[in-house]
Amino acid sequence: MKIETQALEDHQMKVIAEFETSALEKYKHQAARRISNKAKIPGFRPGKAPYDVILRLYGEPAIEEEAVELMVEDVYPQILTEAKINPAAPGMLEDISKEDPLKFTFVVPLEPTVDLAGYKDIRQKYSIKNVSKKDVDETLDRLKRNYATAEPVERPAEKGDLVYLKLDAQIINPDENDKPELLKDSPIQVVIGETDPNGVDFPYPGFGDNLVKLTAGDEKTIKYTYPADARYEQLRNKDVEFLAKVESVKALTLPEIDDAFAQTVGEFENAEKLRENIKEQMEARNREEYEGTWFEELIDKVVGQAVIKYPPQVIEHEMEHVIEAVTEDLARQKMELDAYLKTLKKEKEAWLEEEIKPVAKKRLERLLVMEELAKAENIQVKNDDLQQEVSLMLQEMQMQGGVDFKRLEKQLKNEQVANNLAMQAASRLVNRKTLDRLKDIASGKAEESASEGEKSETKAKSSTKKKAEAKVEDAAVEAKPKAKAAPKKKAEAAEVSKEAAEPVKAKKPAKKAAEAKTE
Repeated sequence: MKIETQALEDHQMKVIAEFETSALEKYKHQAARRISNKAKIPGFRPGKAPYDVILRLYGEPAIEEEAVELMVEDVYPQILTEAKINPAAPGMLEDISKEDPLKFTFVVPLEPTVDLAGYKDIRQKYSIKNVSKKDVDETLDRLKRNYATAEPVERPAEKGDLVYLKLDAQIINPDENDKPELLKDSPIQVVIGETDPNGVDFPYPGFGDNLVKLTAGDEKTIKYTYPADARYEQLRNKDVEFLAKVESVKALTLPEIDDAFAQTVGEFENAEKLRENIKEQMEARNREEYEGTWFEELIDKVVGQAVIKYPPQVIEHEMEHVIEAVTEDLARQKMELDAYLKTLKKEKEAWLEEEIKPVAKKRLERLLVMEELAKAENIQVKNDDLQQEVSLMLQEMQMQGGVDFKRLEKQLKNEQVANNLAMQAASRLVNRKTLDRLKDIASGKAEESASEGEKSETKAKSSTKKKAEAKVEDAAVEAKPKAKAAPKKKAEAAEVSKEAAEPVKAKKPAKKAAEAKTE
């Protein structure tokens, strides 16, 4: 067997394997038996028809085609091994030449490669905003309102009051595709002066300020222009007219923040413990939100300067995962993909190229970079950590609800299910440890640790050297002749010492192509 390889631009390898023409002969009898097994030949049991009968009934080309497929199955793994190729996906039998010598030409997709290109030099400031006393006080104020008592009042509404109203809303000068009426007698309640911390005030931030000085039975027309970045996409840059019809005004009596209130809210020993708990939760939420954006920007920097190569089959495979996720999301909304594409007014091919492929590319490159970072930083997972992560995953599933734990318990007795869960846990652990390591590198903490380690090592070497020198001096002193020793006696010196490939299947010669199966 003679092998010639040629690297292609799309991270694939063209492999031409040459054989003596006679090499195909030994596969022809196997091919005839395979045809005999699949065909119904009068007078013969399956697989028992002689070679000459198969030759007469099906002809030389059919036997030769089957023989080529058998030979490819047999020699393909050897070709990959000899060419030192690790395939990333099934390859393709591009051409067959049955002349002397017999030639098979394959195109094999190569495993992705990542050059992290100086990732240890990347720096990014890490600075989370501290939770202040004011932040905690504001959260406590909102918590107090949840436990407030509401008393009807006859006076006009003022800041801090709870106002019940019915609301009409319509778009002024609607576009052709707009539905003018947005709300009709929609019941809502508003605390005047209160702002949602997540910015989801309805119908818009500051609406309640328009209700000041209104009493039960009053009506007021309010006009508002939604900004270009409004959370309601269909109302961006639109003028809307509201009609507020006040039904009642209530004064809120807020509870005092004391030990009794803390015990009412939850199992807190006193008000101070409640404050500590609120602060811890806010810090955790701030950290989660900050790190979500911070890590995304950091990984984009690493990906941006890395040299990442992969064949087209790998991105196509990742696109399938993205499409599957989109389809599942649509199914939960009881919508099919074709109907969704009609709402977008896009052909499927354009949608795949313009929306799915960029998402798949970003996901794939981030995944490849994270895997390479884990290898480069030698990220390891301990058994104890893995067991804790599995337990944490089970707890999370329980908290999410909708899980039949009796059924899950039975499934976990299945080795494959248990292994899948363990693999997911290991993947989460490795990912988290890799992110932690990347954070240390980008914030300069890893460099500081390395510098301190070098200083400690230097200090230790210096200490060892001094001890060794002291031993030499001691030995030299002991080796000196004593005062009464014989002059001729000499002093003695002291001594200091990451897919096994399956064969490609050849398809019809007219197509000159076959899929090469790899695990």
